[in-house]
Amino acid sequence: MAVYARQASGLMAETYACGIKWNGGKETKAYVKRFSHIRTLALVNEVTGYIIAKHLDLPVPSFAGLIHTSANQFDNTPTRYNDWAFVVSSLEGATPGSFYDVKDMPSCKTLMNLVAGWDKVTDAIAFDDWVANEDRHLGNIMVAGKNRIYLFDHSNLPITLNWQAQQLDPNYIAKNVLSENLYALNCTPLPVKSMIAHATNTHEDVYNQIKKELCYWWDLLLEGDTERRTALERFMESRAILGNSRVCDSLRMLA
Repeated sequence: MAVYARQASGLMAETYACGIKWNGGKETKAYVKRFSHIRTLALVNEVTGYIIAKHLDLPVPSFAGLIHTSANQFDNTPTRYNDWAFVVSSLEGATPGSFYDVKDMPSCKTLMNLVAGWDKVTDAIAFDDWVANEDRHLGNIMVAGKNRIYLFDHSNLPITLNWQAQQLDPNYIAKNVLSENLYALNCTPLPVKSMIAHATNTHEDVYNQIKKELCYWWDLLLEGDTERRTALERFMESRAILGNSRVCDSLRMLA
């Protein structure tokens, strides 16, 4: 991995542009995310979100993985950061948040209108509800054009970054930030709740297909933390099964 410039974006991690050769020999531009030692669950959260989203056929970075880094690759005090980092291939486009931050609301709304008309917007909202991702803010969506929209950054799911086992109630009603932002910016067409509920119907089958893969990573990354490990599996499995009824009861969408 060749590390380049540090990126200004990213509040939860120290993020650097890099060049990397993936398994299989493919070389791409990528981003490596380093998390401090106090953000102990960031890697398991990122891996969980990426695996589930990818198997739901949601557009995410083409490549992702964990990489062992060394102190001399970066430009600050190494002891603050985990040696293992999360790395993803780069995406094309711009985030609505990049325009919102400089108060260019017309450009921000233009991108969010593309998100509202995206053919996978209901699937994305249903996914965020399943994994209780309350962090799909304007900076965590990449828009490259009509139906060329990508999801990234899942370090804050489920619910929050350093979640506790007792927080993972399968019946928890998660705030769906993507749907709230679409309403707040008056973007059209607005998602329809019945379509989001319909999108949840695949979740149980998808979970059963990827459970072995998820459990491999959960066992590895939560080794020695039996309470969290057990709670996470129960949470994700139960929410996959209960998604339809939960969405019908909770999301503030058009009927």
